[in-house]
Amino acid sequence: MTHLASFFRPLAVALSLAFVAAPTVAFAGTDAAPAAAKDEAGKKKRPAFPIPADRFEQQVNKRIEKVRERMESRMKAKNVPEAKRESLRKAFDAKATEIRAAAKRVGQDGTVTKDEAKEVRKLARSLKPHKGKGKGKNKGHHAKKHGQTA
Repeated sequence: MTHLASFFRPLAVALSLAFVAAPTVAFAGTDAAPAAAKDEAGKKKRPAFPIPADRFEQQVNKRIEKVRERMESRMKAKNVPEAKRESLRKAFDAKATEIRAAAKRVGQDGTVTKDEAKEVRKLARSLKPHKGKGKGKNKGHHAKKHGQTA
């Protein structure tokens, strides 16, 4: 079960970043800022909300595909048995379908506001498996070795 958690954790993180990261492609003819726009400090600007629903759904789908590719490469690198790969893919697809449905739901009116994007990000994070007891930063052998208490 711990392997399952390690596969879906990147999915939740990546999907949550999809909703606040600057768009990777600037669409011609839209009012949104270009993807490479930067502020005075040199940091990328976040997308201006509200954004078109179709663009938001494209960002969600792109992020899901990136996470799928990463999951596949990690399964290959760790030599995960094919039966377990299939079960992980099914679970991934079920969660991805739920996230896509939420993205479609918030974009029904044609635009997605910042609060609606936060709802989808919150759903994506809630689908992430939670760490069990004793797996935190200051737990176990590492903490004892460095004089930290639990």
